[in-house]
Amino acid sequence: MKEYSYSLLLAFAAGMLTVLQGAINASIGRTNGQYAMIIGVSLVQVAMSMVLLRAGGSFPTITSAFSPWMLVSGLLGVGIMFSVSKATGTAGALPVFVTAIAAQISASAVMGHWGLMGLPRSPFTLQKLGSMMLIAAGIYGLLKSQSS
Repeated sequence: MKEYSYSLLLAFAAGMLTVLQGAINASIGRTNGQYAMIIGVSLVQVAMSMVLLRAGGSFPTITSAFSPWMLVSGLLGVGIMFSVSKATGTAGALPVFVTAIAAQISASAVMGHWGLMGLPRSPFTLQKLGSMMLIAAGIYGLLKSQSS
């Protein structure tokens, strides 16, 4: 149970950092352009990869463990980074992240129900549907308050 609580704490921290990163990337995108922002962030990721390799990672081990899913994940990451940055710069943080959370809840319910990508199965129930509808009502209220 301690590991589960720690995982939720990490998820909470990641959510907070995601909003901060989106705002920073939007600012960089406005100043230098979206493509420059993507390239700059990617260069930092490459530099961090080099630090991790230097700290004890083994390049042959990494290359032998390469999976096509790593490419897919990287491309998704670039798409997410571009989309969130562009949308946050235009619409603001609250509407963008509330909408993103709605999409994440929907996608995670589907993925969890069928245990896609090796995730633990978590069948969809009426209780989950009710909870999602309550969250959707809150999201609707937040979005409606932004447009007023």
